Amino acid sequence: MHRVIFQIGRFSLHTWGLMVAIGFGVGLWYSVRRAKKVDYPAVRIFDLAFVVMVSAIVCSRLWYVLTHISEFKGNWLDIINPFQGGGFGIAGMAMVGGVVGVLIAAVLYCFIKKINFFEITDIIAPTFLLGMFFGRWGCFFNGCCFGRPSKIFWATIFPPNSPAGSVFPNIAIHPTELYESFIDLAFFFILVFFEKKSKKFVGWSFWMTFFFYGLGRAFVDYWRWYEPQEIVLKYLGGNLSIHGAIALTFAIFALMMVIFKIGKKVKQ
Repeated sequence: MHRVIFQIGRFSLHTWGLMVAIGFGVGLWYSVRRAKKVDYPAVRIFDLAFVVMVSAIVCSRLWYVLTHISEFKGNWLDIINPFQGGGFGIAGMAMVGGVVGVLIAAVLYCFIKKINFFEITDIIAPTFLLGMFFGRWGCFFNGCCFGRPSKIFWATIFPPNSPAGSVFPNIAIHPTELYESFIDLAFFFILVFFEKKSKKFVGWSFWMTFFFYGLGRAFVDYWRWYEPQEIVLKYLGGNLSIHGAIALTFAIFALMMVIFKIGKKVKQ
């Protein structure tokens, strides 16, 4: 594992940050490409992309803090302090919090700009799954979002200086980061393929994106390791965390929206 690519003074380039940036960049590129195909103004894609980036960072951090509040008792400044551990940067993000924050920010952006929410999110939303493919590889290299011990042949031993290695030193565990990465990539291709054949209303791609994301996230949750206070259900030797439960709620709600065609009618 290579958590840090290089370091100059207190600044270090982490693989996680690089992979997330690549995922965001690829998602933006593909979103603009999709926008051009339907003659949608690319400038709106760039504007919303900026809103998405900022809200994702802020809300991912906020969600992590709220679900790990004991880590910050007596050191509240660490919530926003970028100078920790001898380096520069803030560690501790929670993807589900970022997703919730992005959705709220996107709704507000569309309301303020008076543009149709489903038209623009149908273009952008599927690329979220593509970006997640790269982002979860960043988690793998960082050793976060890891799984529980396993004896399967692809189980991975993480270095002791990583989050996974500190919890399970010299113990092989499920590489749940890669599970979710490849599941999201598969869902992305499935969505794009059926988008051309099954899209019946504007909003279909948006809802299906979050149906697939929530389903995949909850599925992988079974093998992920969590602190006891984060687990809401244990079943068949696995678990479901508060994060996975919320993701599953996303999936169920999104599926209902697809069934009832909540969005905008396609122009004939």
